Amino acid sequence: MFFAYFDESGDTGMERSPTGTFALSCVLLHDANWLSALDQTIAFRRYLRDNFRISPRAELKASWLIHNKGDIRPAGLTYPARLAAYRAALRFQRKCGLFRSFTVLIDKTKIQRRDLDVRETAWQWAIQRLERFGTDRKDNIHVLPDEGHGEFIRKKIRAMRRFSRVPSAFGGPSLDRKAQNIVEDSSDRRSHESYFIQLADLNAYAAFRRVFPGASFGPDVYEELGEARVTEVNRLSGGPTGIVVWPK
Repeated sequence: MFFAYFDESGDTGMERSPTGTFALSCVLLHDANWLSALDQTIAFRRYLRDNFRISPRAELKASWLIHNKGDIRPAGLTYPARLAAYRAALRFQRKCGLFRSFTVLIDKTKIQRRDLDVRETAWQWAIQRLERFGTDRKDNIHVLPDEGHGEFIRKKIRAMRRFSRVPSAFGGPSLDRKAQNIVEDSSDRRSHESYFIQLADLNAYAAFRRVFPGASFGPDVYEELGEARVTEVNRLSGGPTGIVVWPK
């Protein structure tokens, strides 16, 4: 079974929102590799302590690394040093060889229907990708999101276990893709208590900047993930590897 850790970046609001996007990022880890991945992540956090003065107890949060806030501020790092730590976290996932990651990025500026539920749309795309990921590997998936929207996510997964149809990439009738390999109800995790949720948070913002580069945070940061990216999630639709962008 795969564990699917999720975190969000951006805002779901459609009117007077501080951001024009909403990103939902997933870090996938097989249960057989869970303890090894945890041990390697603990070792990586010690590396950050020794080289960047970032405590293993600190929450590794994208916005805090970028803006020098929260648990990151006591380290007294310059922006280039904080960006180097950010890159190291993505590179670690690639080098570890046990993590897989993808992101759903909603571009709210292109949505004509202003009453659209952005969070529901992002989760629908994500669950569809999880269903395909599990089916291709003949394995089940358990979802572990950041706390805050647990009841909504549980209802969404339950509904898509019973009914889920997706358009065919090659035309013709839609396909029956019930998410029956997503087992049990989702289990919320507090981000400050989960290293893996923190990795998903970093991946979400890096994916956003891969599509919408910033002046001091370029698209190359996301590329540090390398082979950890789930290439099949957007192989047919195109775009940056491992990022489902909607609408096109």
